[in-house]
Amino acid sequence: MYKAKEIDNVTNIATKQAEANAASGSMFNGLSDSIARHLETYLDAHEGRLPIGQLYDCVLGELEKPLITLVLDRLRGNQIKTAEVLGINRNTLRKKIRRYSISVRRRSKNATKVAA
Repeated sequence: MYKAKEIDNVTNIATKQAEANAASGSMFNGLSDSIARHLETYLDAHEGRLPIGQLYDCVLGELEKPLITLVLDRLRGNQIKTAEVLGINRNTLRKKIRRYSISVRRRSKNATKVAA
C-alpha cells in the first residue's frame, strides 16, 4: 500500500487553503467562487454564441486536465497515487491522460531536490 501520509498531505493542502481564504474574507473565497468568476467571464465573452450540447464537456475538460496534471506533478508522476487522491480508478485516470494528451514523467525524490 502507498503511504497514506503522502496522499493526506495533498488533500490537506487544499483544505487548509480553502479555510484560510474563507477566514480572511478575501475576494477569493475558495475554488467555487474562482470558477464562477471565470465561467461568468467566459459566458459573457461568447454573448449567446455558446456551442450547443458541448458546453458541459468543454468546461469539465478545462477543469480535469489541469487537475490531473497538477496532482500527477505533486505526486511525481505516480499514477496509482494520483488515482487514489482523485478518487477514481487508475484505468479511468489512464484514459483521461490519453484523452487530454497529458505528459507523465516519473521523477524520484532526489531528482525533485536537485531541480529545486
